[in-house]
Amino acid sequence: MTTAPVLSYADCVDRLRAAQEAAAALPAVLWQATGAELAKGLEVLGELSAVAEGAEAAITINALDRGEPATTTPPVNAREWVAQHHRRYAQAGAGQVATVAQACQEPRHTILRDAVVTGRVSIATAHVILKEMRLLKPHLNPDAIDTIWHAYMTLGERHDARTIRRLRDELLSRHGLDGEFDDTEDRATKGESLTLGKEIAPGLWEYVLRITREGRASLEAAIGPLSAPTPTPADEHGPAEPDLRPHDLRRAHALLALIGRAQKAGDTTWSSTKAQIFVQISLQDLQARAGAGSLLGGLTTGELVTPDTVRKWACDATIIPTMLNSCGEAVDLGTAERFFTPAQIKHLWLRDRHCTYPGCDAPAAWTDAHHLIHWADGGPSNLTNAALLCQRHHTIVHTQRYHGWIEPDHQGRQHVVWDRTRGAYDHALSRLDSAQGRTGTTTAPGHSDHQHRRASGDPDLWHRS
Repeated sequence: MTTAPVLSYADCVDRLRAAQEAAAALPAVLWQATGAELAKGLEVLGELSAVAEGAEAAITINALDRGEPATTTPPVNAREWVAQHHRRYAQAGAGQVATVAQACQEPRHTILRDAVVTGRVSIATAHVILKEMRLLKPHLNPDAIDTIWHAYMTLGERHDARTIRRLRDELLSRHGLDGEFDDTEDRATKGESLTLGKEIAPGLWEYVLRITREGRASLEAAIGPLSAPTPTPADEHGPAEPDLRPHDLRRAHALLALIGRAQKAGDTTWSSTKAQIFVQISLQDLQARAGAGSLLGGLTTGELVTPDTVRKWACDATIIPTMLNSCGEAVDLGTAERFFTPAQIKHLWLRDRHCTYPGCDAPAAWTDAHHLIHWADGGPSNLTNAALLCQRHHTIVHTQRYHGWIEPDHQGRQHVVWDRTRGAYDHALSRLDSAQGRTGTTTAPGHSDHQHRRASGDPDLWHRS
């Protein structure tokens, strides 16, 4: 059994200088190597870089433990000490090294320290992980924190910082405190904006749009098909011509085409269906308003949306919900026909005239048809279970769990009444369950052709009757 040689600190520095000299001489002798030898050289350099970066972190941690930055003349902070003694970090990056080293000094970060010092996780990735944990920790279930640290370290060995950042929504949806993932969507909604635009060149204007993940999914689903290349086919008048427009230009043209269609439609229903969005969620999560739905298709594939967003989207014929049972198998794939038809929407326009939320007079053409008893809870797609809501109030009704119902006014005209007590919908649903002798999924009065019921034997499975 062979053991690694015991080296002094001076021996280590000498060998590092020898490695430095070898790496500097390498480009001049590459002609001597075969293709396989080139690959081997790159592998060795990769391993050397990882180990060297871990050694950099170890030196910095040790220097901070000894208080070295404070002993210089004049005294400096950790970032400045790193920048003074490391050529690569003299201009940029010293702050990352210092931050990671300072975090590694804390006893609770032994997992991080081991991963960084051994070179398994780069300093840049460790810096991102620290930031993500700082943002996430107040919102996570305390029992999950150590598990998440281990998961981050494992992923950090193989993936870049971008992958680490993309885990934030997944971790919040699966390991966050109750309601935390939904709260992120609510907070993001307050930041939505569209600037007035500024002229950046003669005749060219720039707008800045900020929207939530829900808005992005809708936007991408709408402009995606319209932004595809449209080559000109060959005919008797000329040869085929490719579509040479850059991708960004095609997307701009698609958005303008979408706006043009809306303007032409005016106060009438669109002649064509809206763009479709596919979202996948387990039935258990949809009912419990837990976990998250995963978007399918287009640029937003894999992004997550809250269960409340899925429930709101289920009012819209443009959303195709794919529900999974406890084994992860698709048990119900929604279709556009199961939702409100264009004829029903026209009837709603005549009945409601505008958004039914108290005090809102948004015209009918700007509204969605909302299920008063949500489709996810067995609500039927008929006029007695429908109300017009503008997009803003549709979101509010779902997130605040407001309850609406239809009753005649003093002239006998049907209109929608709203109970704007937070959670009123849940109380109404419980009363309806009790009145009909049910537990679990509620079926609204008059629900027939599109009724959903729990299938016996599997509480996660719905089927159509």
